[in-house]
Amino acid sequence: MTNYRLDRRFVLPAVGINVIVAGVAAALAFFLSSVTALAWIFGVLAVAALLNAARVFARPPVVARTDASALRVGGPLTVKPVDVQWLDVEDVTIDRGRLFVDRGNGEVLGVPLAYVGGRATELLRDIYDRLNAANGYRRFDPS
Repeated sequence: MTNYRLDRRFVLPAVGINVIVAGVAAALAFFLSSVTALAWIFGVLAVAALLNAARVFARPPVVARTDASALRVGGPLTVKPVDVQWLDVEDVTIDRGRLFVDRGNGEVLGVPLAYVGGRATELLRDIYDRLNAANGYRRFDPS
């Protein structure tokens, strides 16, 4: 199984939003310190937002996953996760920075390759290799 994580250019805004939420919650906790229960709630929210920011920065969410049987595309901060079995794939095309996977039943799954950033070519090679393996194709060996 190979995981492809969200590119840093999409992770950093998510981290920034979490830090802003933590700052606002901490300020509210400070200003509402006379109301002990609310101060604790906003203090916990501030800590939780900072911890979430650190988690997302340290390990960005997986947006594509390939294994021998299927391709899974999507996840937190991107699109709804979709599983596609390799034998259900009719065609794979690339157009204007998007990967299109035709499932054969009129459904075409489109995913921006920008989500995986610099690993886009690696993802495409992995998809084509796994499709070939699933359909019994192999590279031509002239020897």
